[in-house]
Amino acid sequence: MPTIRIIRTSSREQQDLLPAKLKEFEQAGIKVIFDDLPVDPDWAYVSAPAELRASLLTTALLEIESTVVMCARGGYGASDLLPLLPWSDLRKKAASPKLLVGFSDTSALHSALWCQLGWPGIHGPMPATSLWPEGAIGDHSLGPDVGCLLNLLGGRINGSSLGLEHLEYPTDAGSGPIEVEGWLFGGCFSVLTNLIGTPYLPENLEGAILFFEDIGEHPARLGRFLNQWQQAGLLRGVKAIVWGTLTQLGQNIPDCADFVYRELARRVGDIPSYRSRDFGHVAPNWPLGIGAHARISHGKKGNVILEWNFAQTSSGAES
Repeated sequence: MPTIRIIRTSSREQQDLLPAKLKEFEQAGIKVIFDDLPVDPDWAYVSAPAELRASLLTTALLEIESTVVMCARGGYGASDLLPLLPWSDLRKKAASPKLLVGFSDTSALHSALWCQLGWPGIHGPMPATSLWPEGAIGDHSLGPDVGCLLNLLGGRINGSSLGLEHLEYPTDAGSGPIEVEGWLFGGCFSVLTNLIGTPYLPENLEGAILFFEDIGEHPARLGRFLNQWQQAGLLRGVKAIVWGTLTQLGQNIPDCADFVYRELARRVGDIPSYRSRDFGHVAPNWPLGIGAHARISHGKKGNVILEWNFAQTSSGAES
């Protein structure tokens, strides 16, 4: 198992959930490096001042002592760091790509690392959240997504899979659903939408299988976000879109309401659309490899599977 650097790149949890998880890593024989940061006295929504968070993240990305950077939790503030990171130094000095793990607000960092450096990442569980069960490091039955993540980080597997459901999809000459193959990119929908027009989101997503999930966004705002992706031309050449869990949609609207998924699929027209209950702000939150090769296959019994692996990756950085 590689050495893992854990860092608070975004918010600080209200109840300190990290110490118990750090002890579990130690008991499992997994080496972890963690340096806490002083709170920001002026902005309570983040774990520490942006300059300190950016400096520690830079250290983590360049150091040879660790091979994985795991974000403690999401929240707010990851995009504060993007203009503060020394991209030229990272490009020149990094011994090898550093794998970043996280989801939610971490999506801003995933996108920037992919876009600027071509580094893959893992959209997956983070330890300083209630979605990462206590005891899951030692007993993967308590958190199968955590177990899958640790197997990926330990090199025991190169990828994973999750189940999908049809929303809308074109057919191949009337013979049934087509197979979809491409490279995987996505994360928290609102966080990535806020990167449109910046140097930290790819300008070209041709050939991609996109995956999106979110929390606390009203259906009308999700529609507005999708309009922005379409009107910015970012969906041109996209092979498929997979929607994960959409929770806390609003008053009197249930989580993952069917009508929301149907509308999102309708709006993208001919792009094959799917949904999955296996990733997002939920547990289990199965890992997805950003930049990984991915395939959506349709079984004879109507089941649909998204498989991905790091054996093949595209290149996200501009040449």
